[in-house]
Amino acid sequence: MTLPTFSSVSRIVAALCLLASLTLTGCGYSLTNNQPSLFGNGSSTMRIREVKNSTIYPWINQVVRSSMYDEITNRNIAIMTASESSDYSMVIDIEKFTIDSRVLGSKEETLEYTVNLVFNTKVYDDKNKEIWSGSASLSRSYPVSDARIAGTQLANLLVQKMVDQMRNTF
Repeated sequence: MTLPTFSSVSRIVAALCLLASLTLTGCGYSLTNNQPSLFGNGSSTMRIREVKNSTIYPWINQVVRSSMYDEITNRNIAIMTASESSDYSMVIDIEKFTIDSRVLGSKEETLEYTVNLVFNTKVYDDKNKEIWSGSASLSRSYPVSDARIAGTQLANLLVQKMVDQMRNTF
């Protein structure tokens, strides 16, 4: 049985990859998703108690709520529940949500929307004591023909930004 021969370049690349992996694991580097959040190691329960909306777009409530639910679950920050006896409860206050059409085509149809979203989030423990709060805002233009799609895309990005803040424990 003949073993394959590797070129000297292949051996050098393999050695460098091995050295890099040993160095990174030796210094304590790990992925953020594996780190505990402010709310523990991901086994705590959290519910979204309320989504306040002072805008004229009632559908944005459900978009932000479901995006927040998915993002917290996917990042293993907490176990999302509807139970009132959860470890944490969240209140989201949508302060501003605007959609402006920016470019009109030759048929007087909107080709691009500029969307602005600002919301605050507060998290309370089971004794209703505020333990975390964050604020985020974002404005983007989207080349789509549906305002709701543009609003949903921006809301998803802003929820990701908010959950990034929750993950940071420093």
